Amino acid sequence: MGSIYTEIKQHVNREVSQLKIDSDKIKNLRLSKGLSQEQLSEMSGLSLRTIQRVENGNSISLESVKVLAIAFGIEPKDLMIQEKQNPKNPLEVIKMCFIEFHNFSGKATRYEYWWFVLFMVLVMSVATLIHGTLNEIVTVIFLVPFIAVGTRRLNDIGRSAWWQLFLIVPFGQIIVFYMMAEKGIEQKGNL
Repeated sequence: MGSIYTEIKQHVNREVSQLKIDSDKIKNLRLSKGLSQEQLSEMSGLSLRTIQRVENGNSISLESVKVLAIAFGIEPKDLMIQEKQNPKNPLEVIKMCFIEFHNFSGKATRYEYWWFVLFMVLVMSVATLIHGTLNEIVTVIFLVPFIAVGTRRLNDIGRSAWWQLFLIVPFGQIIVFYMMAEKGIEQKGNL
C-alpha cells in the first residue's frame, strides 16, 4: 500500500515539476552573455540536449529551471512564462486596455479588442451628443489605448502594427476591421 502511494506521489510531483519556460528569454540571455549552447551546458551542468530542448520551447523540470537561473544570475520565476489570466467580463477588459495603454508588444484577443472598440464608440457617441469639444477631448483620451490594443491584436494574428495606418485611408477601415476579426495564430488550427 505504501509503495502505491509513493508511486502516485512521485508521478504527481513529476507532472507538477514540468514547467513551461520562456525559451526566447533563455536564448537571449545566453546570447547576451556571449555563450554557445555547449558553454551554457558546461556552465550549468545540464546536458547539451537539455539546453537544445529548452531553446526549442519544450518544458523542463523545476530543478533544471533553478540551475539555469543560477547560471544566469536571476530568479527561477523570471525564466517561466507567466500565464495571462483572461478577463472575465467586459469591464475588466476595458480597464485592462486603459492600464496597458503603453504596452505595444503583447497580444490581445478578439474579445479584448472588440469590447474596447464597442466601449470607445459608445463613449464617443455620447460625448458627441453632449458637445463637440467633449468628443475631441474623449478622442484624444482614447487614441493611445486604441492604437495599443490594435497593435496587440495585430501581433496576435501575426501581422505588423503598421496595418493600422489603413484606418486613416478611405475604406481602409474595412481591411483593418476584417483583419482584427481573424483568429489568433494559435487559434487557427482549432475549429
